Amino acid sequence: MKKISCLCLMLCLSLVLCSCGGPSDGDTTSAPPSNASEPAEATPTPDASTPEPAETPDDGGEEPGGAKPVVQEGPTGMDFGSDVVAMEGTWNLSQVYVDGELKTPVDNAISLRITKELDPSELVDGPAYIHNQVYNLTSYLTFGVEEIANTLAADDIEAFKGSTSWEDFPQGKVVAEGEFYEQPGPATMRFKDLDDYGLFLDQIAGASDVDTTEKTLIIAMNGSGQLLLGFSEEHIERPGTDGEWVYCLIFDKAA
Repeated sequence: MKKISCLCLMLCLSLVLCSCGGPSDGDTTSAPPSNASEPAEATPTPDASTPEPAETPDDGGEEPGGAKPVVQEGPTGMDFGSDVVAMEGTWNLSQVYVDGELKTPVDNAISLRITKELDPSELVDGPAYIHNQVYNLTSYLTFGVEEIANTLAADDIEAFKGSTSWEDFPQGKVVAEGEFYEQPGPATMRFKDLDDYGLFLDQIAGASDVDTTEKTLIIAMNGSGQLLLGFSEEHIERPGTDGEWVYCLIFDKAA
């Protein structure tokens, strides 16, 4: 009997200890274990009424996609977005870019008169049979230096005649039927008699070692509204691209 009583007493004590040592099912105030991970912070819900700031791309002054700028810098930089009608008029030579520098020409050195005319056919896309109105250019380059004028007059030449077709504008674009064909940027112009005489840059700007007898030249506008006429082998080989000028005549429009 004594052993049974002892066993009963020990059982009762163990039951009391178990009920006092652990938390009850409804106890929510006990601290978490020391090795428990910290709860993740809640991610704030964005306010739909406040738009995120737009990122400004750093394109270095270039067109999207890494294209070249429409207007190149400097007096000899070509404006690839200029309008063909801006070339019409009378222009007087104001500067000559040759031998890697700008030179001031002698007075009344060269005058360039440009006229535009609509192409009579106006068929700009044969397969699609699309007609647009397109311009062709005609120019007359004359020299105001008496000695040069006399040299040309001896061969009955009053001026170098130049011509440019609408197809010589590499940036040209076909638009909707019946509208004006887009003719922006530089083009090429062919001059009669230029290959026989050159541009007399030795007498005009003191440049004697430059070959100026190429008949096909680049004609363009720069960003300041001046007319450019000169030769760049890169541009002639890849029309519509810029290139290093061998020489470039810069004209101001006559008042």
